[in-house]
Amino acid sequence: MIPEEFRDKKEAFLRDLVLRHRKGEQFCKDIGPDRHDPYGAYSRVEIYDKNSQQWLQWADPKGYDPDKFAEPRSSSDPENEVLHDWLATVGRLEPEAIRVTNVGKDPNYSVSQIHGLEVVSFPELEGVKYEERVYCPGTSFINIENNQLMPTYGGGSKTEGIYKGAIPLNGGHGDYELGTDPGEGATLSSDAIKLDLQPGQKIVQIEVSVGDTEHLDHINPKTQRYTRLGFSKLWVGIERAGSGQVDWFVQNANIPPQGVIAGGPSPEMGAIQPGDKLVIQARQDAAYVMGWRLAYESSDEANRVAQATTSQELNPVQETVEPVKSETSPEIDLDQTSTEESKPSRANIFKRFWNRNS
Repeated sequence: MIPEEFRDKKEAFLRDLVLRHRKGEQFCKDIGPDRHDPYGAYSRVEIYDKNSQQWLQWADPKGYDPDKFAEPRSSSDPENEVLHDWLATVGRLEPEAIRVTNVGKDPNYSVSQIHGLEVVSFPELEGVKYEERVYCPGTSFINIENNQLMPTYGGGSKTEGIYKGAIPLNGGHGDYELGTDPGEGATLSSDAIKLDLQPGQKIVQIEVSVGDTEHLDHINPKTQRYTRLGFSKLWVGIERAGSGQVDWFVQNANIPPQGVIAGGPSPEMGAIQPGDKLVIQARQDAAYVMGWRLAYESSDEANRVAQATTSQELNPVQETVEPVKSETSPEIDLDQTSTEESKPSRANIFKRFWNRNS
């Protein structure tokens, strides 16, 4: 069930869900060199909508199968599946509960193990100032007030892995023009963009428009296109001045051919001190950043000293709730779960993840 304090928010539009799941080694059987799993485990995510009184399943904007394949992974490395754009593909919901069902076929080996479920939503349309930068022409972000419920992308599948003007990270390259300048107040390294942050402000959310498909000069037999599908992971966090420590709040998120990955720090971690920076990093494979949008909620101090911005008003929030156990998963002892909670606010994060060590 979604906690009471996060329900009945009439303007809290559901945006994305991040499913953390895997298939444990004990359930891996007859997997070949090509990684084909004859006993595939698939997780289906549904939301119970109070308005329609129905369970509604996520729909992939590109028409792909919405059931997510659970990759064989260790307990320390579950896969983070981003089920994005619920607002555009399913509609405006009043979510009351979430369930995750294992829809694999084999009762003994088609087992998915659920580590957590993270809910990203847009709450009240007030009090947030945006800072935005687009590198790849044709890229834009959701704008609820203007009824633009889907982002647009300047690169990705439709361009066969060409991201003109995008900032390449972690070895990204191409025989087309890529960006080399991340813009004022930003620095670029081989695998990351670092953004200067505004002292006295509080970060609510960051949205990163990104893709990881590589454009080839020949047809790939696997894709039947001039593309190689990537396997890059996105990490986003706040690098603290002085210590250099990074507080990661987006970790190991799967990067699609094109998509917006959104997240934000917990309220107590969102306050910005002088010298703090935002880190947008790609790991494991190349990625191409098409743009980003940063949302600040002004504190009393920031209202006195921060300059006014010309961005639109929109207030995103990230909430995390406990998933329903997969039907064929082993029993989970609730006493072994880890819970972190904080009182709800206009920009709050509620966390309740399974901690699975086996």
